[in-house]
Amino acid sequence: MNLEELVRAALAEEAKAEPDETGAYDRFRRHRRRRALAAAASTGLGVALVLALAVGGAWVVRGLGRGAVTGPITPAPASTLAPTTAPAPRGPVETTLPAPPPVPVSGAGVVRFPRQGFELTLPRGWKVDQRTTRSYHQFGQPWLVISPGGRPVSATEDRRITIHTAVTPPNEYPGKPITGQDATLGGQSFSTLSGRKSSGRRADGRAFISGDQGGVLGYMIAWPYRCDPGVPCPEAARWRVLELDVEGTGRQEGLKVRAVVRQLVESIRPITNALPKAGGQSVPEEPGLFADDPVVVGHGGEGDYAWEVRARKGSGQDFWIETGHQDGKLWYGGLYQKPSREEQQASIHCVPSRERTTAALVSGYGSEAVAKVVVELEGRPSVEVPTFRRKGFPFAFWVLAPIPLDVMPLAFTSFDAGGQQIARSTEFAGYPGGCRP
Repeated sequence: MNLEELVRAALAEEAKAEPDETGAYDRFRRHRRRRALAAAASTGLGVALVLALAVGGAWVVRGLGRGAVTGPITPAPASTLAPTTAPAPRGPVETTLPAPPPVPVSGAGVVRFPRQGFELTLPRGWKVDQRTTRSYHQFGQPWLVISPGGRPVSATEDRRITIHTAVTPPNEYPGKPITGQDATLGGQSFSTLSGRKSSGRRADGRAFISGDQGGVLGYMIAWPYRCDPGVPCPEAARWRVLELDVEGTGRQEGLKVRAVVRQLVESIRPITNALPKAGGQSVPEEPGLFADDPVVVGHGGEGDYAWEVRARKGSGQDFWIETGHQDGKLWYGGLYQKPSREEQQASIHCVPSRERTTAALVSGYGSEAVAKVVVELEGRPSVEVPTFRRKGFPFAFWVLAPIPLDVMPLAFTSFDAGGQQIARSTEFAGYPGGCRP
């Protein structure tokens, strides 16, 4: 039986009974949970890579006095920076969104998702599964779900295709994987394929990869997000893909589903922001696919110790926070969730210099209730450090810099505006052994 015959057989098959909607929703929840765990795992890998490479740059160590000295802490002026807007998350959320209207389908069976840059003609016999699509949308995932006859998946029939844009790690991108510095994007969640891998190119030259797990099949098509000339693009824009998650591809009848999805991989059409731009207004992606651009939330110090703290809303529920020099070089960066009142964290940064000596800097964060932090130092008086904030980020930040090489931070205690102690900790991330030469 050739491919055309398989497709025709799949399109001719009709289910005889309407499946139970409860079963469809349970399957939706399981599918969403699997994707959330995969995204969390890949994000965690990116964080580990950044932490491993965080310390770098050449610095001249100078001006170290007998005691620890804090430079002026300057929150970045709100008028000079674009406001940060928290995007709709693509992972699990605590509340649901209002039910969206049904996905429009033309008389010719054409479905358009302009924000995700794709348009398709439904395979014969397949329709939009409006119920499951609506469930995804209500959980912040604007994905398209199609199935034979548009029926929700049930315990007796699990054939469906879920279509949406995603960001894949640069070293797994279809057609041109790369490794190195660009392989990590702070705060960006990634989607990956599992199973036996294969690759190819469509007739229009767009590369694709597939991951085959037997009963579940996935495709990713190179679908980079295009911006108008002169318009800044998100860091992850060029690593966007169009992902097709396919269920019901096992057993003999699964061959028909495989034939349908293979036809879709070839026929789905790029529109709007998936096309090269020749000017005009861009169609933005769905909120939450890309991590926000970094924002400077505070800066201070001078010379070699002219530090700044940068933050961004990640593409999930976390925030990417990094501390570095004002020239952009990174000392430390990682993902953090919104802290509870008693939660706090601090990191020691050791900055190499051309003289092969180091200076120590300590940065930290706590909940918005924290007004000041007292840092206890080995053999020196404690130092009181004020906190700083920026609208849109649920943190109170602080930095102590520089600290002499022979001084070890021992503990830090946070206090609220009324002087009430919130939390005390003796644990420091980064270089907990200190920066002794």
